[in-house]
Amino acid sequence: MAYTTVISILFFSVVHAANDWSKPCLSGVCQYDLPSSTNGGSSGTVKIWGSQNAISDITTAARWEIIGCSPNTTSQTVRIVCKDDETTSKECAHLFSNLGPEGKIVRLPENCGKSAFARVAKSSIPADQSIPSSISRRIVRRNGAQPQVKALTLDTNFSAVDTSKFGNVNFVLRGATIPGANGDISIPQVQSRAHGMVNQRGLFSGIGNLLNPITSLNDWNTSSLGNTSKTIPFDVTKSTQIFNKDISCPPLTAGAKVNVNVDTHGTANIGIAASGTILPPKVEDFAITASLSADLGGSINLNANVGGSLDSGKIQIFEIGIPGLDFPGILTIGPSFQVNAELTATLDVEANLTVGVNYQITNANFDFPSKAGSSTGGSFKPADTPLQLSLASSVKATASLEAHIIPSINIGINALDGVVNSGIFLDLDTSAKASLTVEAGAQANVTSSAVSSSHAARTSVSVCFDVTAGLSVNVGATASFFGLFDPSTTITLFNKQFDLFQVRSSSFLSFRRFFSFSWMEADRHVEMFRRRR
Repeated sequence: MAYTTVISILFFSVVHAANDWSKPCLSGVCQYDLPSSTNGGSSGTVKIWGSQNAISDITTAARWEIIGCSPNTTSQTVRIVCKDDETTSKECAHLFSNLGPEGKIVRLPENCGKSAFARVAKSSIPADQSIPSSISRRIVRRNGAQPQVKALTLDTNFSAVDTSKFGNVNFVLRGATIPGANGDISIPQVQSRAHGMVNQRGLFSGIGNLLNPITSLNDWNTSSLGNTSKTIPFDVTKSTQIFNKDISCPPLTAGAKVNVNVDTHGTANIGIAASGTILPPKVEDFAITASLSADLGGSINLNANVGGSLDSGKIQIFEIGIPGLDFPGILTIGPSFQVNAELTATLDVEANLTVGVNYQITNANFDFPSKAGSSTGGSFKPADTPLQLSLASSVKATASLEAHIIPSINIGINALDGVVNSGIFLDLDTSAKASLTVEAGAQANVTSSAVSSSHAARTSVSVCFDVTAGLSVNVGATASFFGLFDPSTTITLFNKQFDLFQVRSSSFLSFRRFFSFSWMEADRHVEMFRRRR
């Protein structure tokens, strides 16, 4: 079947207005704003439109009273009764006109169901015709007769609707985890010769325009970590052991232990925009934007008196849910903050090593998936990176170590009542690599920080020691999402290795030097420095 449409110029606007419960949604267009909060929290707007026959209303604005409706579910059967005479009330008649209510999308009042809109799965006349007195006193009777109570089975199973009955129902939404993202979203004025249908594809090709009002909000900037009244805070201070293995061979016992200390604090803001069709359920365009600032701190300690290779694997040491956005039945995002740690090492020397991984991130921002005009940015800087090393060996020995502490924000996405589930992640992979070579019998100690260092050894020893640190910030997806992105879709915000310090020493008894100082003689050579950035 062909449809002829005339499309006006598309534009977007933000008009901060609350839901209007005095006007019924009977014209084929309906909008809902998320409830606002004076203490911060999420905000947003979803608008649906289609045929006048496809969208109706069962709020008091459409003259309906609802009897027995749970606010905690998206699927239930409710009883409704018209406040007026159904034979003369055009508002009540709208629901049952033109092939009846089944398959229509209806607006629900606040505190009735979890979703703002629901599908009418079934309509019937219930045996229970009782009306509570709190409602009956508001009903206008005709000739003293009690009005008929009707029953509607409601859900958000939009896939079950036959769109040939009433045509497509379109949607567009915008939301953020901070206040201010709600407001009217202008849509194309479209006329159709059949069902008043609208062809959604291509109408919102400029989905990025929906994000602009979000990133322009005063509270979008996350650079002030202390201002968490309206942003999403995430904080973790935790110490845990991720590896512990002992090898006993009496009378000796050897083993290795790895402990992780995490001290990370940050704030984040998340915004989303999407458009598509509820009937049939499909997201045609989607974008998520985020801003993040964080102080990423942590250290990994290895205490080993046995040689060999060690691989802890990626181990989760912390996870907590953080506030998200919920347009139930249409689009839900549920973020969580997670910290993982990982250590690999190869040793043939007894060693006690502690290496820190500390970075400061300010206003890291991205749009995902990245499109023309999308921008990424932010400041990424290494902070003080302490190092402590003690080792003892009577033979030539080598050691290598790579440690990762990986905070991440994971954003789960549920679209159109579970038609598609996916996820977007932001990984902040902080790492440190160390390599060590010791020759001849020796005992050596190295202690370093961003300010000073010390290095001491006894007996003749040759030591080569290198430490680098890295920060890799990446955004990606866990699953395909309506063909708009998949696990191969990635964005790299930052990826750099930093040379922290190097030690080169030979034929010496003892020394102590600072990073910026070098000491050289004919028979001895010591270098210890931190590269300036």
